[in-house]
Amino acid sequence: MNTTLASPPHRIPDRETPFSPFYSGIDLSLTTSQASLNSQASVPSLSSDFRSQHRYTLTNGTGNDPPWLTLILTSRSPRTKYLPMFIGSDDIIGSIEIDLLRPESIREVTVTLRGETTHLTQEPNVFLEMSNTLVNQPSGKLEGKHSFPFRFTLPTDITVYESSWAMVYPLPPTFHEKGILYIDYKVLVSVKRGKFSVGNSLTTNIVYLPETIAERPSSLREQSYLNESPLAPPSQDPRGWKMLPPVEAVGTLLPDTTVEAQLSIANPLCFALGTPIPIFLELRASGAAISGPQSIDIRLVRTLITRSGTSGARKVDVARAQIWEAPGGSPHNLKLWGELTVGRRLTPTFDFSRCSIRYSIVLNPRRAPDQTEFEPLVSEEVLLTLRNIPGIVPRSNAPAPVTPPPAPTPRVMPPRFFPVDFGLVRT
Repeated sequence: MNTTLASPPHRIPDRETPFSPFYSGIDLSLTTSQASLNSQASVPSLSSDFRSQHRYTLTNGTGNDPPWLTLILTSRSPRTKYLPMFIGSDDIIGSIEIDLLRPESIREVTVTLRGETTHLTQEPNVFLEMSNTLVNQPSGKLEGKHSFPFRFTLPTDITVYESSWAMVYPLPPTFHEKGILYIDYKVLVSVKRGKFSVGNSLTTNIVYLPETIAERPSSLREQSYLNESPLAPPSQDPRGWKMLPPVEAVGTLLPDTTVEAQLSIANPLCFALGTPIPIFLELRASGAAISGPQSIDIRLVRTLITRSGTSGARKVDVARAQIWEAPGGSPHNLKLWGELTVGRRLTPTFDFSRCSIRYSIVLNPRRAPDQTEFEPLVSEEVLLTLRNIPGIVPRSNAPAPVTPPPAPTPRVMPPRFFPVDFGLVRT
């Protein structure tokens, strides 16, 4: 067995919490918060014994010939037709089957696990490579049926050498942003024959998802989820909310009105995919009465940062909050509840060599429908993770919308990627 990994770390980047890579097969450019979301398939829990067996074959030419080379993988994917999926420190377990009708010269059979990043206009950069040599014979032939099992243990961290220094990162997720960034994992089988014979290869992509868990909510918010009771506002649960500094908006938040706006976000600022993010907004005005919440625009924004030949930041709105009035307000002091739903298909926060995904909640000003260049009134970064703590099932408090906004048109990624909803795991 030959295993190649990066050497020990030299320097570890500072992080308050582990970054949490994730991969999705479909990226929605905008989703609207809903009271509930239904997924066709969720990420299996780590305690689940559910497994799918995937088979990839190679024949001698015609479609009628039986396969002589077969790669078999067992994974967490909910269906065999999807790519194999692995989470956290899963072992990648499989076997290579060879079925030869007559003696053939085969010198070496190797299986390799490879992880690589590809930035636009650049060659792939391999950051992970692990190999097992299953057959190694300088001479001789193989005939009949043979089965060679193998196992790879995925590291949770990887060292990347950049210029004259090294950085340790959590292993990144499978990720695909068309034309910008690709993070791929694949299993490759290589068969070497005699000196004057052409070798063979068999390859499949796999999906890797680092295991990340949201922090525990405040005790009052946790009790609200358990008892299915209304959430406590910031005034009653100060530890359960991060109250951002108030900002003054002169006609940019509500028409012809100067208001002081203070946005609060549920604390800790760490949320799992498929769950609601509670928000609370208080508007205060000393002059005219404040109108309703129809013009309030609060969104969840994803930022893809690349640090390569195509360096830059690409921002995409991925959810818009549903807003409704809270009790206890007045004509000059409007209190509003809000909720953002974290889409099941999003990629959680992650940071890797020359690329990262980050999220922020923004309070936007009023603007023309075609206005794309503007600065938010308030912006606060949040972390998205794969799962919640076992036993914690955040639920929506939003009322059913009377006239929901039209559904956005999703941008479907190429079919070679994993087409499944990654949702809330109930444990």
